[in-house]
Amino acid sequence: MLNNHLKTHLAKSDGTTIREHIDDLFKQFNIFINHYPEVLTEKEKELLKVAIEYHDYGKLNKLFQCKLPANPKLKPVKCSKEKDDKIPHQYLSPLFLENLKDKFNLQELSIIIYSIINHHARGREYLNNVGIKLLIDEIGKNISNFFSHIGINSLTPQTANFYKKRFEYIIDNIGDIKKLNDKLKNNDNFVKSVIKISGLLIRIDHSASGEDLIIEEEPIKENREDLFLNYLEKNNKPRNLRDFQKKFKDRENLVLVADTGLGKTGLATLWSKRKMFYVLPNRTSTNAMFETMKQIFGKEKVGLLHSTSLFYIFANKDTEDFTILRDYDNTKNLSKPITISTADQLFTAVFKYPTYEKIYATLSYSDIVIDEIQGFDPSQIVPILKQIEETTKLGAKYLIITATLPQIIKEELEKLGFEIKTDDPLTIDNTKRHKIEILQKNIFDILDIIVEKAKNNKNVLVLTNTVSTAQEIYKNLDYKDKNLLHSRFIWEARRKKEEQIKNDYQTAKGKIWVSTQLVEASLDIDFDILFTEVAPADSLIQRMGRIWRHRKEDYTGEPNIYILSEVDEKKDIYEKVLRDESIKLIQQYLDKEGYLLSKEKRKIVEILYSRENLKRLNSEYFEKWKEVEKVLNSNWDYLFKKETQLIFRDTFSFEAIPCIFKDKVEDLINKYKELKNIQDKEEKRLKRIDILRQINDLKVPIPVYWVLNEKIKDKNPYEILDRDLDIYLLAKYFVYDDELGIRIDKEILGNYQFDEEIFI
Repeated sequence: MLNNHLKTHLAKSDGTTIREHIDDLFKQFNIFINHYPEVLTEKEKELLKVAIEYHDYGKLNKLFQCKLPANPKLKPVKCSKEKDDKIPHQYLSPLFLENLKDKFNLQELSIIIYSIINHHARGREYLNNVGIKLLIDEIGKNISNFFSHIGINSLTPQTANFYKKRFEYIIDNIGDIKKLNDKLKNNDNFVKSVIKISGLLIRIDHSASGEDLIIEEEPIKENREDLFLNYLEKNNKPRNLRDFQKKFKDRENLVLVADTGLGKTGLATLWSKRKMFYVLPNRTSTNAMFETMKQIFGKEKVGLLHSTSLFYIFANKDTEDFTILRDYDNTKNLSKPITISTADQLFTAVFKYPTYEKIYATLSYSDIVIDEIQGFDPSQIVPILKQIEETTKLGAKYLIITATLPQIIKEELEKLGFEIKTDDPLTIDNTKRHKIEILQKNIFDILDIIVEKAKNNKNVLVLTNTVSTAQEIYKNLDYKDKNLLHSRFIWEARRKKEEQIKNDYQTAKGKIWVSTQLVEASLDIDFDILFTEVAPADSLIQRMGRIWRHRKEDYTGEPNIYILSEVDEKKDIYEKVLRDESIKLIQQYLDKEGYLLSKEKRKIVEILYSRENLKRLNSEYFEKWKEVEKVLNSNWDYLFKKETQLIFRDTFSFEAIPCIFKDKVEDLINKYKELKNIQDKEEKRLKRIDILRQINDLKVPIPVYWVLNEKIKDKNPYEILDRDLDIYLLAKYFVYDDELGIRIDKEILGNYQFDEEIFI
């Protein structure tokens, strides 16, 4: 009888019945098991199948059915004026599980119920003792309104008791985050099954609900070593593995400190034997790695995942539009065998936002490469480390590759049982690349020296700690062949500048580029000389990595790295104690000729960021680390995915459009709205994406305090052009051009001074 109801009641507004939808989920389940048969035990497979069968039974709810358009082929449900379904359908589905109480024990049924109630984000407020009482009371009062049309007019004491007992088990064991984290830390099998089964149900349901979605694309079956060797051959490189790659390609959880140019990308390709995620600190780096991995594995096997990845792919498309959309949707669904991602897309799951389980479940059978972990802030590193700890217990494997490794991170990874290699001879580049001179001056004091170096046919890189300093340096340089790159250009201009700087270092001489720490890790460039403001050692070493980068011979002659030890303390973004300590350590480890060698660079960063040293310096870095640890080890309130991703992006930034583009963006908004009349869904989506990409190209990231500061409220710093599309227009006193980027007209604002923030 119940099965007949499933055939005559709807799951979706397109006319799909509940039975048809459930059958679609079983098709996705079979695809998953076919591709990854070893991920679940036989018992876990059985529990997942039960969860799939029952997950949407709550949609039989009359109020839910009345929200959907009537299907003329099906018997209509008599609807009252009340249209709100009151209780999320997934919280009604477990009512139908009572007939299984003799087949499964309390723990197994609790796993099934948890998976069902968490396959959508709504309803977390019920997961406590007060919440479950309110939920049962609400169901009891409304059950005839929910299910009278299928013959259920009351909530029996037996059903209420069954429901309550299983929910209480869930609440007592994993109802709050601290309990969940504690059990996961202790390797509790119940929690591991809960996460895997609930996470896979979310993905299976999502895959069955979308056009052209699949839970898992076919894994890489070719020999990965052959794929990599073929890639080398196609790029006119020797068709053989390096000793470095041979030695480390078959390790388990590994942290490897290795210099640039040794073949780290190749090692990652060889090390990963399963589904792979490759994680990098920023979008520019992920875009570059995406292009490389497509060459190795084939473009159909590799996905790109970051906040604007669809715009990047459309701007650089090498395939038809439909294929791009399908691949993008499957990448978001975590279905690609190879995914290149920024950290915010994966490592926010540690905050246990609703539906986080799909990330943990997917990582449980994946190999994850994290590149340049030292490039993250403590507010990012601490969550990453905790998520690594939790997901390794589920089966995830990690390769962490980095040029330098702070001692504080090394110690935490040692606790997790990682093999750590910080000074293996095969990972060290013995080329003398960087001859250092530390100048007790401000960078503005040596502009003539910078120009002189460029006039001697050298490509000169000037790096400052803040955007405003970079803008001032650029304006004051008396030299024609100069350029400026920082983060406060609109995306279209920034993209062109990034391409230009990569082209200039290879094809031109006598160029000066002024930039910020934006270039530290994201751009593969090779300049002759660096002038840089003093910064913490890890940042300085990354900046040095842009000089004499690809050359095989030792650098000889005058210094090619100049560190300016004086900065404007009022606006510098780095801790003074870390800057001062870095200068001392660099001076200590220079050889007698003034070179700073690779091995010494590693020691400097390790020492600087040791717990002992950070405590001695009373560093804010250590205080921030402890603060984030405290949050992660406490019973914090549930966060939502968007909130957690802000932690991994620049939380001080706000994207808006300079006022000079107002007419252009308003025209684009109007064109976007006109598309609503297009009937073909695919055509409409493609055209919308193209317009949104053009709008995104006109956005510029600025510090959020520029527009939210109480002191300038009366100046109306921005207006909202379209709230739904997140389009904000900056006031006229935010001046923009493609030469300097965005800056503030201080004449309009009077004496108000904007301080710099951690914003590049």
